[in-house]
Amino acid sequence: MQEDSKRKTVRWHQAFYAGMQIELNEDADRLEFAQELILGNEPVRLDMLVIKNEDDMPTSKSIGQIFRKYNILEYKSPGDSLSIDDFYKSFGYLYLYKAITGNVDEVQITEMTLTFVCSRYPRKLIGHLKSVRKYCVEEKEPGIYLVSGAIIPVQIVLTKALLRSNYFWLTSLSDDLDNFQEIEEILKSYEPHKSDTKYRTVMDAIVKANWKKFTEVHKTMCDALEELMKEELDQRAAEGRTEGKAESILELLSDLGEVSLQLSNRIMKEDNAEILSKWLRLAAKAESVEAFEKQIGDL
Repeated sequence: MQEDSKRKTVRWHQAFYAGMQIELNEDADRLEFAQELILGNEPVRLDMLVIKNEDDMPTSKSIGQIFRKYNILEYKSPGDSLSIDDFYKSFGYLYLYKAITGNVDEVQITEMTLTFVCSRYPRKLIGHLKSVRKYCVEEKEPGIYLVSGAIIPVQIVLTKALLRSNYFWLTSLSDDLDNFQEIEEILKSYEPHKSDTKYRTVMDAIVKANWKKFTEVHKTMCDALEELMKEELDQRAAEGRTEGKAESILELLSDLGEVSLQLSNRIMKEDNAEILSKWLRLAAKAESVEAFEKQIGDL
């Protein structure tokens, strides 16, 4: 039971970041991607920022056709809803990014866009936008809703409603895959890209979120897919063990005080199970975060 819970620590945001890069790969030479961009000195992060080179060419896929130079994306994991407050919070982040980036008005409001990505239809939010803000919300194509009337271009993207033929990996970022054929299709599509970190990140989230179904498919699929799946399952089992230790260390340290981003990154990036075990014992006995940090520095 404990091992299962570790496997289900799904890194949805990392997977979404990788999935968006996959979907916009045709325009990768004209786009720059930044993940969880920290705004200012406080831990205020944008889920994703896409900076488009200064040209008038639209992206190949419609999800990026509203893009201007600075494009902020807010992502909600499967199971999470996009609320009215999420809408205003994201506008706050957008204005903050504009205000603190570069020189005065270097980032111009006319060069910005905002995209919300979620799996559930945000009925209350869309109702609010129409009735209170008097915005027009129109479905441009399956899963992509344009919001007209705001100071900048805004769109709401529903991953479950996107055309799977156009957005295979974003539509696959789900925790409720419902048939074996869909899972086998994902595995076959992944196989030629399994050495690519972006695809591995997306696949990691999909497998962990649908662990039971993947293991069931593993019992019945063809030899070639079985070999691929065995490699993935074995690796994820090992990663789940080290990741679980790292998260336990951070949980213990958070009870002692604030954990710096640098220390958190060091712990999460450590993949040596023996070292993580030592750190876990130290964290359990540490009197402060600073004391723990000094001890692991002396090892």
